[in-house]
Amino acid sequence: MSVKVEAGVTREQLNADLRATGLMFPVDPGANATIGGMVATNASGTTTVKYGNMKTNALSLTAVMADGRIIKTGSKCVLYMEVLPETNLVINCDFAVYRARKSSAGYDLTRLLIGSEGTLAVVTEVELRLSGVPEAEKAMICSFDKMKDAIDTCTTVMQMGIPVARMEMMDENVVDAVNRYSNLNNSLRPSLIIEHHGSANELEQQSSVVQEIARDFGAMDIEVASTSEDRKRLWSGRHSVWHAVLNQVPGSRGFSADVAVPFSKLTEAVVETQQDLKTSGLFGTIVGHVGDGNFHVLIPFTDDNKEHLGRMKAFSHRLVKRALACGGTCTGEHGIGIGKMEYLPMEHGGAVDFMYTIKKALDPQDIMNPGKIFYANDRSN
Repeated sequence: MSVKVEAGVTREQLNADLRATGLMFPVDPGANATIGGMVATNASGTTTVKYGNMKTNALSLTAVMADGRIIKTGSKCVLYMEVLPETNLVINCDFAVYRARKSSAGYDLTRLLIGSEGTLAVVTEVELRLSGVPEAEKAMICSFDKMKDAIDTCTTVMQMGIPVARMEMMDENVVDAVNRYSNLNNSLRPSLIIEHHGSANELEQQSSVVQEIARDFGAMDIEVASTSEDRKRLWSGRHSVWHAVLNQVPGSRGFSADVAVPFSKLTEAVVETQQDLKTSGLFGTIVGHVGDGNFHVLIPFTDDNKEHLGRMKAFSHRLVKRALACGGTCTGEHGIGIGKMEYLPMEHGGAVDFMYTIKKALDPQDIMNPGKIFYANDRSN
């Protein structure tokens, strides 16, 4: 099953329109992003560990190229639904004979454009893979004395192949901030939020095994949320992290950096990052979709404190270098944009030259989101 939407439709709008069908669009980056924006950055999020990212869930695109041509990528689906752009309502569901979804014909232009941050084309329409709304859902929050114990629990669960739909980590600073902001009473320790989707019997078995693993790694408290209201309350803190952390420093803005590393290096990377924050004298928080090795550091700051800004930027540089040294990436989901252009060659080496060759071939006049991803002025034409 799939659905076609225009690029300006938001994730929440789409899922609201799909609610009566028993289907959902599962990619959840946390914010109520537009589908076009999610395509541009290859968005992922809390559910990626089970459902994948935008490259997994976008089947085809309609895009306007730099020379004005309009292209349609990918294969058409057998069963589709149309969404009215004026109302965002699903209005048609019909069978038709189109090309097979599976194809080995030619280059995969869909995956080329996803994650290109608007530098290759303007995406106007997206065909998305839909998933069934799970029969049952069950979540839990586990708190630990040490961050290492929380991450070791995460890596063990994933290495054992236990199905999880979400696995989120929050350090003690995050927990404190969301408790204050959302009037919650979570234990002030490093915590994991884990959610399972499936049948009631499957969830009971999976949840029991995960709780046993968490206790083996010293979980201090485990709270299970089986009802929709309990799950909503449990997740409310995680979804309010940005505002909750900034609320700790009145008048501040937020600096957010994300990296991702292999599971074998996740504990090392997170623990060293936590120590680096303390050594730097920075108030920052660590939160992340650790089920796929991705974590974020959020630091509140004010523009008038230049010394603090300097320490923050130096910390960010060390964070990226640490992730790359672990065999990871400088950005798991936020993208390169302007702020991480210097790290692209560190991660991809000579392959960056071929990326830029593609950019110049498709956009020789550099009119598609210029000045992003590459230091274009340093390259020959």
